[in-house]
Amino acid sequence: MKTLQPVITYRHSSLEDADNTLNTILDLIVEGTWDWNSNTGEVLRSPGWYRMLGYEVGTFKKDVFTWENVIHPEDYARVMRNFELYTGGQIDEYCIEYRCKKADGSYLWITDRALTVARDPDGHVARIVGAHQDIHARKVAQMELIEQNRLLKAGNVTLEKRLRKKAEELEKRNAELQDNIAQIEHISNTDPLTGIANRKKFEEELSKEKSRADRYHHSLSLAIFDIDHFKQVNDTRGHKAGDGVLQNLTALVAAHIRDIDVFARWGGEEFVLIFPDVPLDGALSVANKLRQLVSEQEMIPGLRLTCSFGVTEYQQGDSIEQLFARIDNALYMAKNSGRNRVELLAPDHHKA
Repeated sequence: MKTLQPVITYRHSSLEDADNTLNTILDLIVEGTWDWNSNTGEVLRSPGWYRMLGYEVGTFKKDVFTWENVIHPEDYARVMRNFELYTGGQIDEYCIEYRCKKADGSYLWITDRALTVARDPDGHVARIVGAHQDIHARKVAQMELIEQNRLLKAGNVTLEKRLRKKAEELEKRNAELQDNIAQIEHISNTDPLTGIANRKKFEEELSKEKSRADRYHHSLSLAIFDIDHFKQVNDTRGHKAGDGVLQNLTALVAAHIRDIDVFARWGGEEFVLIFPDVPLDGALSVANKLRQLVSEQEMIPGLRLTCSFGVTEYQQGDSIEQLFARIDNALYMAKNSGRNRVELLAPDHHKA
């Protein structure tokens, strides 16, 4: 009969000693571990996670956005789908391979495994603990072996040398193409006058943030604002002055919002904002701060202006059309109430 090996157990005299032991182990682990609390949105990552990807330990915010932003764009949809199936209870195991962006801009293949360790009374996932394991060398070797086997089966090994030369040429051309694509993408997503996101990019980001709010049960708020009596600026000072006002106003607003907030020109003198993970009262506070900042600063020499704001919050199940109907109505209320003010319309929590 096979003899079972004894299991190592740790005994500690206090919770602090236990925490010290755990933190020491996590610091020694070469791979990366993570711990997500869905109720607070906080994600704790081990030092090994940062070292594995080449980042300075603790350099990222403790939220899910950090994780999502390092996932390779080609892998993102597949990873999110797998995560949603797991947290939604449609699959029993979370284990997936994908690429993460390193500090030097390259990508590392990892295996991501996780287990649910706590649930809320209603059954929703409350806490998940997981680990990222570096499988890059194995993955690259595996892909190279597949390619070599393909060449061998073709019965023409010399083709590999030709392909290698062609691949080098193609890699150079691809690099040039990627630069061109990046420039074209930037142009297609950016308002040429103000340099902020355009309407197309805003709609894409709103759809993405709406899905993210549903996935993590995060708050999500929106604001719309326009410049009061802007037509008078163009009529009295000319369109060049009007362009200067738009450029200076967007620079002011962009400097006083978070990096994860989305700021876009909706059209003319009208602008929109997305506030991820911000409830209605928080968005109201930001809108009031921006309204005051605009009113206190000259947009061009000798000219002060004001803005009117409409604010609302996303409620799960809302369509994009419903969200815009609310902020449009809120903006209309601000205009009718004298301008230079913020009005809000909360979602109807009793709707079917």
